Amino acid sequence: MKKSILAFAVLSAFAATASAQSSVVIYGIVDAAVVVTTNQTATGGSKASMDAGQLLTSRWGIKGSEDLGGGLKANFNLEGTLANDTGAAGAGFGGNVFNQAGNNTSLFDRLAWVGLSGDFGSITLGRNNILGVDSVGLADPISLAHAGSNPNVMFSALNAGAFFGGFGTNQGGTALRQNNSIKYVSPLMSGFGGAAMYGFGEKAGDTGASSYAGLSGFFTDGTNGAALSYAKLKDANNVSSLSGWAGGVKFKVDPSVMLRATYSHNKVDGNVKIDALPSANGRKITVIGLGVDFTLSDQMTLTPAYYNTKRSGDIDGKADQYILLGKYAFSKRTTAYASLTYAKAGSANAQDISLALGIIGAGNSSATRTAVGILHAF
Repeated sequence: MKKSILAFAVLSAFAATASAQSSVVIYGIVDAAVVVTTNQTATGGSKASMDAGQLLTSRWGIKGSEDLGGGLKANFNLEGTLANDTGAAGAGFGGNVFNQAGNNTSLFDRLAWVGLSGDFGSITLGRNNILGVDSVGLADPISLAHAGSNPNVMFSALNAGAFFGGFGTNQGGTALRQNNSIKYVSPLMSGFGGAAMYGFGEKAGDTGASSYAGLSGFFTDGTNGAALSYAKLKDANNVSSLSGWAGGVKFKVDPSVMLRATYSHNKVDGNVKIDALPSANGRKITVIGLGVDFTLSDQMTLTPAYYNTKRSGDIDGKADQYILLGKYAFSKRTTAYASLTYAKAGSANAQDISLALGIIGAGNSSATRTAVGILHAF
């Protein structure tokens, strides 16, 4: 009996020590909205739906760290998409495509990495966000809301699989996150920092095929900030590439007004077929984003925003989005929101309405979308 009590006391001491040196956290966002969009049919019919992740993408994750001593920590992060409107979990391995296991979803499609951090900065290995989304995310006009139709998420951060699926480590679907990658982020020095990332294509005999390489620099003082990134992605045969710049600036002009601006462009070089065209060689996509956050009270924020998207080099196309987004914070974890979006394409042709990212239905050149929802973070 005394031996059992002693053994239990020893195990308890070890458990307490481990608990003091390491931590594991389960976290997430559950977001749902009622959405009504006009001009979804050739005769101008509307569509009403219940959609997840309209203010921020619904997600869940597990993250943790262990103190290794001397300022060194071991860290990990596993994060997956939640489609809480249907109860599904996970999204496409690299987009809406079949993964290597034969399934069209991955449990941790957003992040899956392990790494170390310390005075040198941080290094992570696994599935990482590309540097472009970090750069435009710093100053996106609506803080990456409406991710599925946000030009910065879909074009600046290469999330549109129909446009970028032929490049990078995923080889299909979104290029916003890269598999098999290593990412380094430096510590801040007087507010300045930098990052580098490389994704391995893992093709035998050709280390450049299906690869990703990126660099970025950034500044932040905790309120204002600026970031700029460059990346180059190769196709599976290493005969064509996708390169691009993405950057953003935010500046608080007074306690109640924050200005935001972003710019990005990407270009395809080489004869690769990744959409309906025989070749996307020379295709350029440029996005300009502008927004202003008006803090009306401790709980209420109003944001008017504008995005201009243009395509050139292969065929010409353009689309604009005008957005008014209001947010009301019940608490630090729960926010109600409403938005009104007006999207206008250069014409009713596919090359124009495709740049409106699903807001405008076929046969139309404009549409209006209204969303009212609630977000809870845990």
